[in-house]
Amino acid sequence: MRKIHILLLLVFSQFTYSQVQETDELYKTAKKLDSLIFDVGFNKCDHSHYDSIISNDLEFYHDIGGVTLGKKAFITSAKNNICASKNKLKRELVGNSMKVYPLHKDKTLYGLIQEGNHDFFFMEEGVWKKAGQAKFTHLWILENNQWKLKRVLSYNHH
Repeated sequence: MRKIHILLLLVFSQFTYSQVQETDELYKTAKKLDSLIFDVGFNKCDHSHYDSIISNDLEFYHDIGGVTLGKKAFITSAKNNICASKNKLKRELVGNSMKVYPLHKDKTLYGLIQEGNHDFFFMEEGVWKKAGQAKFTHLWILENNQWKLKRVLSYNHH
């Protein structure tokens, strides 16, 4: 009987703390945050909102570009490496690749992990051409009821 209780507890905990569904509000929040970082910030080079959604102590780990520490360094890097490029760049989230996992302490939501794949494109002679794909993992933390991007892993670029 004790084994059945343990098994039920394990199964229940998987449903309680596993990936959220695409219809879940937390998933929609992560999708919106992703759009602010990439659709607005990366693709349109509008970083006006970065100050409010990026943590001061951001850590960004990139398997090719190395480590970027802090909000200011991240914004400077985006401006100088993405937006100042003579070749227009674009990032697209790979369909159905994004997963969102809630983080709780004492049953209170304090953060989320967002992971997925994204494609990168460059403009050549008026046509978008695929430059590659990579995986990403983002750690978002609630700070004073505001979502902040705290840690980034960007890896498996090919």
